[in-house]
Amino acid sequence: MNIRRERCKNGTRRNKTTGECECVLNNTCAICLERIITGNVKTTCKHNFHKECLVGWCKRQVPSTDGPNCPLCRNNIDHTYKKIMPFNSKEVFRYTNVCGLDEDGIKHNSKQIDKIIHNPKFDINVKNYYGQTLLDELCSYTFISGIHFKDFIEYLIQKPTIVIDNHTIAGLIGNKNDVILTLFIKHNKIPHYLKKLVDV
Repeated sequence: MNIRRERCKNGTRRNKTTGECECVLNNTCAICLERIITGNVKTTCKHNFHKECLVGWCKRQVPSTDGPNCPLCRNNIDHTYKKIMPFNSKEVFRYTNVCGLDEDGIKHNSKQIDKIIHNPKFDINVKNYYGQTLLDELCSYTFISGIHFKDFIEYLIQKPTIVIDNHTIAGLIGNKNDVILTLFIKHNKIPHYLKKLVDV
């Protein structure tokens, strides 16, 4: 007689009597398979993990509109994710390149950018890996991908602590990006020595 023990979705064995995954019964983190002694996080679906393991799991998951799923039962754990993930302003750069995306992809990225930049902890002068500010990157993409980021640019340039690189404005002038230049003029953000070059 061939006896097969059922396995949970993550590959760990399921207890025959209770039906629970053995990692749940043994208070073991299903990600690293080590016993949980400190740094415990219980998800909304009542599964326990090491906080560090769950943060890593959530970071590796493909960004989706639904949020990350539990490694054990695959239920949505977006609520837990928001509690444990440290806020990082640089996450915004994951969504700024919309080249080649269809309309749904652009809407999804725009929604994510909107959520990040309106977070009270967001650093409006955040820089990407190359030292380029978010404002500069959004302005450069408007030339390539239309004006998808117009509202975000206006939101940023209205902030009193925003740092505006003169190269950004010079690039807009050089590319004749009148739509975005109009925003800088409207909020009086064109340096005096560049105003004579603006013909909007």
